[in-house]
Amino acid sequence: MKKLLLLLLFLPLSAAALSDWAYTDAEQEQHKLRQTAEKRAFKQVKAEVKAGFSDSLADLADLYYNGIGTKQNYKKAYKYYQQAAQKGDAYAAYSQAFMLMYGQGVKKDPQLAFNQLETLAQEGSSWAALEMYRAYQNGNGCPKDPVQARHWLETAANYRLPAALLYLGMETLPEDPARGFFLLKEAADLENARAQYLTARCYREGTGTAVHPHQAFNYMLLAAKQHYGPAQWEIAQWYRQGYGTEKSPYQEFRWTRLAAQAGEKPAQQRLAQMYQEGIGTPVHKKLAQKWAKEALKKTEQEASYGTAD
Repeated sequence: MKKLLLLLLFLPLSAAALSDWAYTDAEQEQHKLRQTAEKRAFKQVKAEVKAGFSDSLADLADLYYNGIGTKQNYKKAYKYYQQAAQKGDAYAAYSQAFMLMYGQGVKKDPQLAFNQLETLAQEGSSWAALEMYRAYQNGNGCPKDPVQARHWLETAANYRLPAALLYLGMETLPEDPARGFFLLKEAADLENARAQYLTARCYREGTGTAVHPHQAFNYMLLAAKQHYGPAQWEIAQWYRQGYGTEKSPYQEFRWTRLAAQAGEKPAQQRLAQMYQEGIGTPVHKKLAQKWAKEALKKTEQEASYGTAD
């Protein structure tokens, strides 16, 4: 992600995933501020590209790909990644190959995408190396090959790519807990939310390291602050139990609410109870009923399983 997009990350996070009735006034204001900033960023980058600044081509592609400041448009994203790649932008070349691999904005061609990624990986692209791991693992554009998959995962991890460290840590943990924990913690310290969650679990369970409630709490909180739903629900329970921190009904309510909004079903059930009984928040029968109903809804995955039977 380019510098302009990184700057957007420091703005208050969007609450677009929340239902209108779940917004607080502060969240609504944060949402509006972020939308305004994103639209301005999009207009600025689009103007730069129109003026001939080739360095902004990949930025514009990023914005179209993620739907930031404009409607998501894979075709336009691919177009601008392709133009940037032709100018020698390695990041754009990787992104173009990635979209080609999965048919995003262009006709799917795994074989061609694999060849492009292989060249980029051999030239030192960490993200291409990670995608080579996925390709060999899943047989995307090549035969499945666990040995090659592990080779490219180790290669990507050597670049200290957080996602690669996470996957390698997860693969290594059962066979070598100490090394697995080390890799997960390295990814966690590079701000990978899932790695922070798993590092916290290791500290809690003593997997590859000594049990350390305070460290477990700290890493779980880091993951929760990055809006990782399972961590938000876990930290809520730890505030309820007083694990690694003092008990706090208010903090339990706060994180349960966020986890519920992220789609964690147990959190939705607990939130309904908290509104019903006034735990950490004033009693609110209407919201209790709404969250109780929400908790009963099937997830998209559960619904798809149901139709397949």
